Amino acid sequence: MKIKKRTFFFIFLFMVIIGLLAFRIVNRLNERQQEEVQKSQIKEEIIIPVRTALVEKGEVNSFLKVTGVVEANETVRVTSEIMGQVKEVKVKDGEEVNKGDILIALGDEQIKIQVAQAQATLDSIQASSDKIKSGARPQEIKQAESALLQAKMNRDSVEENYLRMEKLFSQKAISEQQYEQAKNQYKMADVQYQSAQESYGLVIEGAGEQDIKSVEAQVRQAKAALDMAKYQLSNAKIIAPIGGRVTSIAVSSGEMVAPSLPLLSIIDVSRIFVKVGISEKDISKIKEGQTVHLEIDAFPEEKFRGEVVSKGVAVDQISKTLEVKIEILQPDTDIPVGVFARGDILVKTNQNALIIPSSALSRKKDGGIYVYVIEEGIARQKEVVLGIIQDERVEILDGLSEEEEIVVLGNQELKDGLKVDVLDKEE
Repeated sequence: MKIKKRTFFFIFLFMVIIGLLAFRIVNRLNERQQEEVQKSQIKEEIIIPVRTALVEKGEVNSFLKVTGVVEANETVRVTSEIMGQVKEVKVKDGEEVNKGDILIALGDEQIKIQVAQAQATLDSIQASSDKIKSGARPQEIKQAESALLQAKMNRDSVEENYLRMEKLFSQKAISEQQYEQAKNQYKMADVQYQSAQESYGLVIEGAGEQDIKSVEAQVRQAKAALDMAKYQLSNAKIIAPIGGRVTSIAVSSGEMVAPSLPLLSIIDVSRIFVKVGISEKDISKIKEGQTVHLEIDAFPEEKFRGEVVSKGVAVDQISKTLEVKIEILQPDTDIPVGVFARGDILVKTNQNALIIPSSALSRKKDGGIYVYVIEEGIARQKEVVLGIIQDERVEILDGLSEEEEIVVLGNQELKDGLKVDVLDKEE
């Protein structure tokens, strides 16, 4: 009897425990269900404040950014054709000059003497030639003897002076210009002596056909010597090869100059350019005539307009860029050569593009781009394909239609399907 009561007690206790557990489980499930219902209700009640804009059609431009340095239309380094001493520098740094203006005058006194001597030699040889061709008279023979003697005495005197000057020059006691002057005088005196010898011989022997040809050759040689002397004289005045602005003057009065030594430069700024390098991947985008928006560091408050005027034909093998020249059109400012410039080359324009503000864009973890479109007060996520990006405006190639309303502010707080409260719509 006691065994039955104990068994009944344990069974009853077990049933009570099972009942309590079942009650707690059911109660917990009810609580969770209520929590889910509450969460669902809260979710449905969330309204995100946003600002929106409409997808619109308009023009969008694609630019290629470049950098370069301002250059002149032309830069010429001016040099002397002859050796000489600077008599006067007739221009100042920064001065405007025209083509043909005298820039520097060299001392020309000795050159004028050489011209006169060359002219006298030519006159003498020409006279001898005329006499040879017409035949000699007794008095002409005496004159030829006298001329020969005079030419020899002159040659000997000049030779003595030349040898003395040569020795002084080797001792660096005189200038190269003085030495060259003595040397040229000796050469000219020797030519005159040889000419006098030949003239005398022709007078004595009479003129044959060969003699006539010889004296004619002497006449030509004397004319060439005169032309050379006149050329030297003309080069004593150094003139401007182009019009422009003088810069980099490197000489002053009294200094000696030599051929090919840079004396000054002239820059032609009637047109100015920006020379830039275009990478290989962008070469196909560049065409002559394209518009360029320019900024110059030296003039931060000003904007300049340019145009692509030339495109190189070979890529630089070191920088792997192609040289492109941009002309700055009608600048109001006096832009100095050598300053740094930045440019945006207009490479493409789409006239009827779908455009949205860049602030509307969001990016997925996988890299996809999307926006939120408002449909009856609900935010709907839509993937889009981008085209040209210009500043804060973006071209949409696919995914949106004109006049659709998109979120441009507050989209970072949105999720697909949430309600929104449009606070403002951008026009």
